[in-house]
Amino acid sequence: MVIGLISSMVMARLLSPEEIGTFAIASSVVVIMAEFRMLGANTYLVRQAEITSEKIRSAYGLTILISWSLGIALATASSSLAGFFRIEGLTFVFLILAFSFLLAPYISIPDALLARDYRFREIFTINLTSSVIHFGVVVVLVKNGHSFYSLAIGQATSIFVKFVLSLYFTREIKVYMPKFTGIKEIAKLGVFTSVSHIVRNSQQTFPDMLIGKLGSPTQVGLFSRGLGFTMFISTLLLSGISPVALPYFSEIRNKGEDVVAAYHLASELIAGIVWPVLAVASVASLPAIRLMFGDQWDQAAPIATVVAFWAILRSAHVMAPNAMIAVGKESSMLVKEVLVFTVFLVSTSIAYIQLGMPGVAYAFVFSGFTDFLVSSWFMKNKVGVGFLKYCVGMSSSALVAIICWSAVSLLDWYISFDDTSPFVVLIYIICVLPPVWVLSILVLRHPLKKQFGEIYQKFFSRETLNKSQNQR
Repeated sequence: MVIGLISSMVMARLLSPEEIGTFAIASSVVVIMAEFRMLGANTYLVRQAEITSEKIRSAYGLTILISWSLGIALATASSSLAGFFRIEGLTFVFLILAFSFLLAPYISIPDALLARDYRFREIFTINLTSSVIHFGVVVVLVKNGHSFYSLAIGQATSIFVKFVLSLYFTREIKVYMPKFTGIKEIAKLGVFTSVSHIVRNSQQTFPDMLIGKLGSPTQVGLFSRGLGFTMFISTLLLSGISPVALPYFSEIRNKGEDVVAAYHLASELIAGIVWPVLAVASVASLPAIRLMFGDQWDQAAPIATVVAFWAILRSAHVMAPNAMIAVGKESSMLVKEVLVFTVFLVSTSIAYIQLGMPGVAYAFVFSGFTDFLVSSWFMKNKVGVGFLKYCVGMSSSALVAIICWSAVSLLDWYISFDDTSPFVVLIYIICVLPPVWVLSILVLRHPLKKQFGEIYQKFFSRETLNKSQNQR
């Protein structure tokens, strides 16, 4: 994520909003197609109590069948897609991005095998290495005048690196040949999970296509930068949780333990960290965007301010999809996502026509509130998570977020973020907000307080042991 942030900061200064917006339009189409290429094969392997070589081969067979077909379809339709958006140069971008569909099966299946065994050190190595190489390739190509094509080529290079390392770290399994029988069970799960992921992730990609069709690439670049800033913060905080959630809930269910209790505690801990940070980001969006991307992106700040509240509402049930998959309710998950996306689709379309980009941002918040209510209903009726008990449990996280939001708002009133150097604003926030957050956790007796105590005890015990060994 740090490398991604540095890359975004550099690209924002080397490329114009129009160039970045052009690539955003192409990638938004590919992201939607990419959700189908796995068709739940990786989720199937993670959820299984036991896996065999035959199951792995069937997972490869289904993934290759779907992913390669989509890659060929994307390459074939590249010229027509470029014509639809009326942007010259998109054809070659689509052709480059189609390359990733050919290697995807031999990335996703090994990733699932690593995740189910909690081998996140290897997954980290894969992601880190590919990110570094991606960044280096893009910078070199941009410096040599290849514009937005650099972003596509860099992404294709990153996919190839992941392909090589994924096979290397799972070399002991030695299962590579696909099998095209026994894929019905995988496909049944995959249809629900893949479509659900597409519908959920379309909330991030649909605005790029909507604005790209009705507006301009520059508007797409500005909106995607504002939304991207909020998503970066949210993803930075949640990226360490999401890969573990499905294996964790699946393991609890397979052992016959209480999934509801685990969901309650995990949600409270996550909200206690994510909500305060997003609340602070909503106030400090302008200096943050200036610091990260430069003054030319100032118009993205109001977008980031508003969609931060969408991210807060959405993160309230961020683990709901994984919990429902773990207990075998993937069909309910799909219905939930379709209902939420329908509201999102209608509200954002009307909002853009009536109010432009700011209207789309407010439509995000409305759909986020809808997401919270609908997710709460499904979690209550399909998993057993009581609505009132859940809201009471999350109330302390909400109070912590309100306190942090109030503190940064007072800071803004005191030094005026609009007129102060963004670097100085960052120093003030670093000095003021962490103590406010920790004090709020302790005073409100948030569940994170217990985690603080356990971390302190582990650290203190380790220090005591080290001193004892040194004395000996």
